[in-house]
This record gives sequence, C-alpha cells and structure tokens, in this order.
Amino acid sequence: MRKKKVLFALVAFVVISSLVVALFTGCDLVNSTIATIEETAESAMEEAGVTTATEESTTTTAASNQPKIGGTMRLHINEPVSLDPPNAYESEGIQIVRQLWDGLFTYDAVTLETKPELCEKYEISDDGLTYTFYIKKGVKFHSGKELKAEDFVYSWTRLVLKDTASYLAYHLSPIVGYEECQDGSATELKGIKALDDYSFQVTLQYAYADFINTLGHVAFYPVNKESIENAGEAAGEMPDGTGPFKFIKWEHDQYVEIVRNDDYYGQKAYLDGAKFVIIPDEQTAFLEFQAANIEYTEIPVGQVKATAADPLWKDGVIIHPMLGLYYYGMNVNAEPFKDNLPLREAVGLMIDRQNVCEIISEGVSVPATGFVPPGIPGFQENAMGYTFDLEKAKEKLVEAGYPEGEGLQTLKLGYNTGAGHETIAEAIQADAAKIGIKIEIEGFEWGTMLEKARAGEIIFFRLGWQADYPTMDNFLYPLFFSKSSDNYADYNNPEVDKLLIEARSTADKAQREAKYQEVEKLILKDAAFAPIYFYGTRRIIQTYVKDFVLDNMENYDLATVWLDK
Repeated sequence: MRKKKVLFALVAFVVISSLVVALFTGCDLVNSTIATIEETAESAMEEAGVTTATEESTTTTAASNQPKIGGTMRLHINEPVSLDPPNAYESEGIQIVRQLWDGLFTYDAVTLETKPELCEKYEISDDGLTYTFYIKKGVKFHSGKELKAEDFVYSWTRLVLKDTASYLAYHLSPIVGYEECQDGSATELKGIKALDDYSFQVTLQYAYADFINTLGHVAFYPVNKESIENAGEAAGEMPDGTGPFKFIKWEHDQYVEIVRNDDYYGQKAYLDGAKFVIIPDEQTAFLEFQAANIEYTEIPVGQVKATAADPLWKDGVIIHPMLGLYYYGMNVNAEPFKDNLPLREAVGLMIDRQNVCEIISEGVSVPATGFVPPGIPGFQENAMGYTFDLEKAKEKLVEAGYPEGEGLQTLKLGYNTGAGHETIAEAIQADAAKIGIKIEIEGFEWGTMLEKARAGEIIFFRLGWQADYPTMDNFLYPLFFSKSSDNYADYNNPEVDKLLIEARSTADKAQREAKYQEVEKLILKDAAFAPIYFYGTRRIIQTYVKDFVLDNMENYDLATVWLDK
C-alpha cells in the first residue's frame, strides 16, 4: 500500500471540485469518470450544505499566518505491522516510516510527479539498463552515522535475499540478480554496487520505463546495517531513519511516538513531535477527535454528510479522490472457486456497487470499473465487462452448477475490523442472498487477516490497494504477477506475466499504457477479484493544524505542519 510538499495549505474543507484539477495535473485523461467523481462528491456535500473552498482562499489563509514552532500532533492509526521500511507493507506502518525516513525520491503532493530527495542527480545509460545515482553528502541516520552509497547496497540486498526477504521484494524484481537472491543461490544482489561513498550503480535485467517512479516507495529507503544487526528480530520496532523526525517509543496497541530530528540535513520540522494513537475502531477514534484528544482521523462510515454539515467540524473535513481500489479476492486454487469461472463471475455480478457508494460511502467513493483508478495515466473507463446484474448473476450460478445456490457451501468472507468494512460486508452478504449464495462474515485484525489470506486459510477476503506510485503497473504487477507476494488470490496466468514484462520494457508511453490496458482486461475476464469501488478520502483534521496536505495516494509530510494554538 501505498506518500510532499505542497503548493497551497489545506486549512479548510476542500471538496472534489477544487482539488481534482490540481490532483490530476500532468495526467493524460479528462473523462467522464472524473466528472462522475466530482459530481457525486459535490452532490453529497451540497446536500449537507457545504460550500466549496477555493484555492485562492486557502492560499491567502496560509500566507497570512507565520508558522509556529512547537507542539505535538496526534494522529489516529491502527496497529502497524512493522516500522522497518522493507517490512512496512501496509498503510499504517508506512504512514510513520515516511516521517522517519527520506528516500532517493519522493512524490509531489499535488502533481504526484517523482522528484529527488536524497538523490543529488542521476544518469541513465542509452540502453536504459544502467542507472547511476549520486546521493547528498552530510545526511545522517538518527544514530549519527553518515549515509553512504554502501547503505543502499546493503538495504536493497537485504530486501531481496532469501533469508531476509520482505513481502515488498518484488519492487526490485527488474534488477539483475533478483531471482538468484530470492532462490538462495546468491548472497549478493549483483545488479547494485557502490562506486564510491556517494554514488552507486544499478543494472536492470530489462529496460523498465517506470523504474525512477518506483523509487519513492518505502521499500527502497536506506537502512543502517549496524542498527539492523544490533536490533536483531526487534528491527521492526527500533527504526533508525534519515528523515525529519526520530523514533522514540512504540507502546503496542497504544501509541507510537516520534520527535523532531534537530540534526536533520534539510529544513527542520516545526512540530516538536507527533504521536500516532492506536485505536482499532474508527467510531471510537472519531469520538476522541471530537473530544480534542487527537488532531487527525477518519470520518466514520455513515457520518460524512452530517460531519460536513456541522458548523463545529465542517472546516476540517477533507474529501477528495484517492488512487486506490477496494475489492474482494477469491483464491482461484481453492474450492469452490477453483476451475469455476462462472461462480466467480456470479460474485462479481451480484454486488450492487452503486448502493455501497451512495448509501454506505455517502458519495465519497465511486463504483469500480476495473482495477486501475481514474487519475492514473492510462486509465480506461469501463474496463470491466460486468456490472451489477442480478439476473445475469443467477444465470452464471446455474452455469457454475449451483442453481439458486443449491449445493454451494456457505462462503466465509474475511475482512479486517474497523473502518466500516463490516457494514459493506453485510450489504454484499444481502446482495448474495438474493441469488441464493450464503455468506458468513468474519472480522480479523488487519495483520492477521493478511497472513490468513496469504496462507490460504481464508479464500474469500476483503482487500484494499492504494498506489505505491502513480502508474498502471503498480495496480497490475503486484496483484496479478504470479510470483508477487501481494497476489493473495494465487492468480497465475502465463500470458498476463508475459505481457506485464513486455509492458514494463516498452519505452514509448502510449504503447506501454496500451499493453497495460490489455493486461487489465485479460485479468478482469478471469474474475479472480471482484472490484467494488475506487476510494475517496474521508478524513478530518482540527482547524488549528496548518499546512497539512493529504495527497491522493493518502501520503502526508508532517515536516511542513505547524499548530496555530
């Protein structure tokens, strides 16, 4: 899952109509799906009596205030899996890791363009296979050690070695020597080497046109070998970063505390620190927000319109599109989904996505029309050949051998608790009952659910995918390449694998996107996943928090934030 600097301050409620132009600047698409996102959100907010804040007004507000130093910002999260960059494979840990580290590159908060961070400059060979990176001098880990090129060699090698490999290792799959490290036949990643203290070279197996765009992901962050080895198995709880904040404490199931890094090489943070308050239930977190015990959280499912209309809270509401997909997965190697395409198609057809988006999500999200969301260059509208159609779903169920559900086992659906997932599961449970499919829903803690899905212990499950970087590849390769660790449905289509590698190797942007579009349609025909909706953000922040900007990959940079109180 998919994180920043800003062109204007988000200090007031901003609805889609004022953000969509800025958020999608640089993308090739202007289409009716984006218009639908705007209209849906505007309609929802108009019903709540909310007016649109303009870019001009927010800019003026920011200019009239001088940043203040001090204070601690408190943010709601769920329990992270790890704070070790290569093992922070879900959104909760990533939020914190991004405050503790800088990477070679980052993403602009408005345009989402990739821009250098630790990288001073880079060079690409004419054949597109060799990259040379030059890093900034004087950057220090929080432990005091200066960052050197060799730290990248160690970090990227550690990421892919069989004995230490993370679930995120596939991000490095284009690099020479990746397979040998994965299968244990090599102990060094052949395709990366330090040239001197401040430069290193990376050699790819094939020309990968989006390679630079991937390097803003946390998997590529440099870690300190000495700190990792000293921490041993506790490396995920003792982060030693390079960023504007330093780790202080992780009290499991309670909070993670970080403080300003006064030895930071760049602009120092205004905040004294931040406290990530761990609250499993979003309703409880929202009550804590209303009691002024935290500064940032989600608006609970079903309370968006009411919150946006409330004079006390409306100025802190943040609603805009996200580059993210909400979907259900089916393990195609397990009964009853194995070798039964009509059954999987029936599941996709039975879901009333419009109801989920309009009633449960209150217009914040829009029905999914494929895997790749609007805002990603190459997005194709209505890529999915099936939408809500109960009669056709019934026909597919007959074709699957289970007329009106007769003879079909009860499907057990796993979801992660909190954030309204149970409400959505219950709605889809009701949809399924209309065609004779019985669904039993069961909630798990987020990390537990991921592990159970990965191990095949649950074969029907809820997942969400937020962009790691804004490319079509990021929504197709991780989820559907046969060897990817994020391929929870155990999906394996050799033609898809072949086309994904071809797409990655295609230098021409239009041709590359056309190949990815072909891949998307092929995968959709196999119906291993049931896309439900494209995410919209439903967040809220205290109005005394200034210069906090949430991009549409749901990343933010606390180093720019200050408290006006």
